[in-house]
This record gives sequence, C-alpha cells and structure tokens, in this order.
Amino acid sequence: MKRLIYVVLAPLLFSACQTVPTYGNVSDITNLNGVAQAPAFAALRDRGYQRVINFGQTSVWWNSTTSTCAQITVTGGGVSDVQSVPASDCSR
Repeated sequence: MKRLIYVVLAPLLFSACQTVPTYGNVSDITNLNGVAQAPAFAALRDRGYQRVINFGQTSVWWNSTTSTCAQITVTGGGVSDVQSVPASDCSR
C-alpha cells in the first residue's frame, strides 16, 4: 500500500515543482525600474523592443533580435517591475 501511494504521489509532486520557463534575458532593460513611463517606453523601443500587448498597468514587449519577451509593469507613472515571460505571452 505504501508503494502505491508513492507511485501515485511522486508524479504529482514533481509536476507541482516545475515552473514555466522564461524566454530571453531582460538584463538589458532591468535598469528601467523606477524610470517614468514615457522615457522608459522610448528606451524599450530604442533597444529593439516592440509592444505587443497592453492591459492596464502591464504591457508585454518582444525583442526579435534577442528573442526576449518582457513584461513591464507601471505603477504611479513609473516602471515598477521588469520580468522575462514565456514567448507565448508575446504570441510567439
């Protein structure tokens, strides 16, 4: 009976520990944290990113040169978070 429990629970525990992989490296834009929205978005465009989705305070940007999908959150008029997200978030 004990072995049956381990056989059933082991795959469940393993799948619960897996995370969704990120896509690309956002180290080239993490310095935008704290920058006002307009200049931050201009800097994103200058660095090769295009905005693909905008919803509320969060937008998703794609850089085809680096194959990076980045999620940018704006709070209080400035960038408050920069994260790498799965390519599917950029429709890739």
